[in-house]
Amino acid sequence: MIRKLTKEEYNHAADLSYQVYMECGKSDFTQEGIETFKDFVYNTSLINALDFYGAFEHHRLIGIIGVNKEKQHISLFFILPIYHRQGIGKSLFVYMMDDCNFTHLTVNSTTYAEAFYQSLGFKKTGEKEINKGIVSIPMERNV
Repeated sequence: MIRKLTKEEYNHAADLSYQVYMECGKSDFTQEGIETFKDFVYNTSLINALDFYGAFEHHRLIGIIGVNKEKQHISLFFILPIYHRQGIGKSLFVYMMDDCNFTHLTVNSTTYAEAFYQSLGFKKTGEKEINKGIVSIPMERNV
């Protein structure tokens, strides 16, 4: 099941994001990057600026996408690794897109997720960059 998360569930989204980031993104961050990411996902005011959608299996949160509707930007998009390559990320993305009225969408992808974003129609808009210890690739999708 996929649905929009309530503000009370945002801490679960932050925990899932951090867990998957630590498991899957090892090549994309330094110790500084870990602290930068942790500071972001556990900063209530920053997280509350996002709209979150969650994928659930048996009432357990297994994936999230967090978007800043004003900036039309994906800030967080994580699926538990045991659920990768099962269509959950694509389903979450489609659900979010159906709920939002975006004209375009941006993301700073990890190298790990670059091919996934390309499969959703995103194109690179720049080269790999490092910001506060986090490696990312700027990407954009026109709707």
